[in-house]
Amino acid sequence: MKNIKNKMRPILVIMVVMALSFSCQDHLDDLRENPNAVTSIDDAALFTKAVRSLFQGTTDESVSRFGGQYGHYFMAGSTARLPDQYGDGFDSQYNSMFSGMYGGVIRHIEEVLDITSTGDTKNEVRHSIAYVIAVLGYAKLTDAFGEIPFTEGGKGKTEGIISPKYDSQDLIYKEMITSLSASIAILKTADPAMGYPNSDPIFNNDLNKWVRFANSVRMRLAMRLSVADNALSRQVVTQCLTEPLMETNDHNAFMIETEGNGNAWFTMRTGFPSIKMSTLLIDQLQSTDDPRLSVFVSKDGNGAYSGMTNGLDDTAFGNSNFSTKSDMGIALSSKESKLYIMTASEVWLLRAEAALAYANDPAQANTLFRKGIETSLNQWEIVASEVTAFMSSPAASLTGSNDELQIGTQMWLALVPNYFEGWSHIRRTGYPVIADRTAPNLSQGVTNGVLPTRFLYSSFELSSNKDNVLGAISRQGANKIDTPVWWDKN
Repeated sequence: MKNIKNKMRPILVIMVVMALSFSCQDHLDDLRENPNAVTSIDDAALFTKAVRSLFQGTTDESVSRFGGQYGHYFMAGSTARLPDQYGDGFDSQYNSMFSGMYGGVIRHIEEVLDITSTGDTKNEVRHSIAYVIAVLGYAKLTDAFGEIPFTEGGKGKTEGIISPKYDSQDLIYKEMITSLSASIAILKTADPAMGYPNSDPIFNNDLNKWVRFANSVRMRLAMRLSVADNALSRQVVTQCLTEPLMETNDHNAFMIETEGNGNAWFTMRTGFPSIKMSTLLIDQLQSTDDPRLSVFVSKDGNGAYSGMTNGLDDTAFGNSNFSTKSDMGIALSSKESKLYIMTASEVWLLRAEAALAYANDPAQANTLFRKGIETSLNQWEIVASEVTAFMSSPAASLTGSNDELQIGTQMWLALVPNYFEGWSHIRRTGYPVIADRTAPNLSQGVTNGVLPTRFLYSSFELSSNKDNVLGAISRQGANKIDTPVWWDKN
């Protein structure tokens, strides 16, 4: 019996090693591979799944732990607040956010792109719609990490690329803009019957709205290049202004989550760890009598709006009465609250910024600025009398002295509840101003009090694709959370 046990031990060790190897390979498959060899899979179902994953990503850890706190919209409780202290000890989170986007949105949408590109299932209309979703997925990844696998990403099974190279943001942004331009050209004259008549959770197969959406995403990307590549930014913005853009709230790209507990902000408002709204957000809204205050923020137990100061050290946090502060507003955090990817108000404000920076037309910028604010107010169904009152206030018109600050601050507000985009907006423009942390009750973290500018490549990615990750680091800069991504020249 002893000899049998001794003989079995090596076999068991081999089996365990094989199991771990297959598990690791499965993880790599989710991260990089595009399992699209089976073209009999219903691309409509895959498309819907990719879209849902994209919207769900607006409430995931990249937002609830990182983007929303870096954007100074709120503070999370318990250990979820640690990123707010500008630390970087979150290796498992960095890995899950990186691989989660590849395994969710990218994996499924790449499969759709493959199915709709060749053979009997070729469909240029569906292919063009899917490209818009792909761009949004890749854009979030590259804006979070900087260089990422793009041209070789998702090509494991189809082309045998297990260790994809990392591409520069310069290349990624140019390719995304080119892809959107191609999609717009096709969708403008496309037959809706060739789209997704029963599987489009955003626009219900309204191709006119898809054209506006694709062009608006292109406008967002173009303005993000305003400092990094000003010439290309101006060129693309000019193109965008010749095509339809999102203009009314009927054009907004949103989804209502109907599965599980619905909108994830509901669970974070009512469960553990909870989140409390930021003092910076509340002060901005109160100082201008902005009627969106009651939408974005709930009153505390005393009937007032009370926020949390971002970045408190452990002692200050322990004395902060966190549990008594204002929760996220009900309109943002009920089970049925809408999840937004892009809105018309954002587009009007992008146009206002472009008019000021590129056309040197303050009057036109003011008209667009006011349109953006009014559209945002109406998005949240503010009563007409309050809309009129706010639009008559000084906050709703450019003053001529701090126009960039005014546009930037209103954009920050208009992006609620797309908090990750709010952080990206701050990184690009510097508005609203997030001061370096120098007060003794604030944590300076590993950045010496400077706002983090990216996520880190995880230890798993460094070990599984070492040479390509190190190549990215050598071009981009140290693998630190205060190393700016390429377009962040602020």
